Amino acid sequence: MSDSDLPHLDYLNENELMEMDTFIHRIDSTEVIYQPRRKRAKLIGKYLMGDLLGEGSYGKVKEMLDSETLCRRAVKILKKKKLRRIPNGEANVKKEIQLLRRLQHKNVIQLVDVLYNEEKQKIYPLA
Repeated sequence: MSDSDLPHLDYLNENELMEMDTFIHRIDSTEVIYQPRRKRAKLIGKYLMGDLLGEGSYGKVKEMLDSETLCRRAVKILKKKKLRRIPNGEANVKKEIQLLRRLQHKNVIQLVDVLYNEEKQKIYPLA
């Protein structure tokens, strides 16, 4: 089959193709560089959410940055739904918050703030 046997497409003639600034060329898939999507910054109160530090049976622990003092903090993110599945889960968390509020020792983490998101049913005790 020769070029003359192929149906002629009249979209662009050769002169128009030569005048175009842009062109399409094929590349090998190994040449494509994929970049992970950047996460948007999440603010909770005056705190900027950071990376995940750990995860346990009660919830996740993430790093947070205090936007006023620029101090790094750790936050334990607890979901009410998850706490209800654990026997005495909600009671244990309330007791832990009460104890950490009263406890002040150089070798024990200090509780700075407790935030509660009613809409998402999450508790954020900041240490």
